[in-house]
Amino acid sequence: MTFPEQIAPLDPWAASSLLQKAIRRSEVDYAIHAARTLHRQRGTGIWRRCLLIACEDVGIGDLDLVRHATLMTLGRDMRRPFGDDSEVLTDLVRRLAEAPKDRSPDYLICTAIQHPGFEHEREMVAQLSTDQQIAVAVDPDQPVVARAIAMWHASGVNGGGPKIVGTGALPQLLDAFDQRGFPDPLASIIETAARKCREPIVVMIPLLWKLVQERRGTTAVEDSPVPTAPTFHGVPAWTWDKHTRLGKRAMRQFLRETPTLDATMSRYVSDFRAPTVVEMACFLVDAIPIARRLNWSRSRELEAMGLETDMMKIGCPRDGVKPILDIVRANLDQLNSIRCRLLAAQIERGSVA
Repeated sequence: MTFPEQIAPLDPWAASSLLQKAIRRSEVDYAIHAARTLHRQRGTGIWRRCLLIACEDVGIGDLDLVRHATLMTLGRDMRRPFGDDSEVLTDLVRRLAEAPKDRSPDYLICTAIQHPGFEHEREMVAQLSTDQQIAVAVDPDQPVVARAIAMWHASGVNGGGPKIVGTGALPQLLDAFDQRGFPDPLASIIETAARKCREPIVVMIPLLWKLVQERRGTTAVEDSPVPTAPTFHGVPAWTWDKHTRLGKRAMRQFLRETPTLDATMSRYVSDFRAPTVVEMACFLVDAIPIARRLNWSRSRELEAMGLETDMMKIGCPRDGVKPILDIVRANLDQLNSIRCRLLAAQIERGSVA
């Protein structure tokens, strides 16, 4: 890909968004451009960002790549045999973009922590000892969400927000999966990745690997269509999601300018919730699609639970999830038009995106 001479300037939030969305869509050139931009802006923080993407978006789609991304976070001495940092980063991002994706770690941990329908399971697991939680996590007869909640508690990896889980016993938890055939030396890699990222999404990977083994089903990589979007000054419109200032402005304008969307929102959510629900719906429709996905026996089920969780946790009722996502999907051209209009005005003022 050849970028125009005047590519839109990106602040760190837009660069980070472009990086992850391009990786999801297997857009190698965009991903590399965003990674280099973010590296200039945030320095060594780019390595943790790439590791989190590897765990969140690739996962069991390419466990060797998760291992490589983890090793690259361990310092310059570890990266030096692979080249200078620019070369290593370019290679890593290219591999992330080209790899088959499985977003089940994100869907599963979000469901375990935030789905309103699993409060009983959260209460039950929280009352168990760490040894009992580990036993639940590895038990194939336990429901998958209960196992994920047990993984979270037993790991001691709380993530952002209020402190909920205790110290846990991460080495013992991973050893339990090691004893059940988790490929060597991935248990130690997952422990390192969890401590580097400090996010419980990482510890979902061994459980997902075990679910695939238990089902003895086949896995297949398939190409999936992703929503198209215009580019403006060399940057695709989907860059501006709810994690960017321009993206948030565009989505609020989208709600005001799209009568069918406004009518659908009014049917299911209160006015004060509508902007937040629209932001999330746009994100789920436009920002998380993946171009090369790993399909396995439970991947679609976990995806459906994850999407439902993301909408319900912000006040959207279950029966409103599909209609709202469908109306956003049907009007993406309008959203993209608004994004480009706002970006043009911002560039004219001399601001970064």
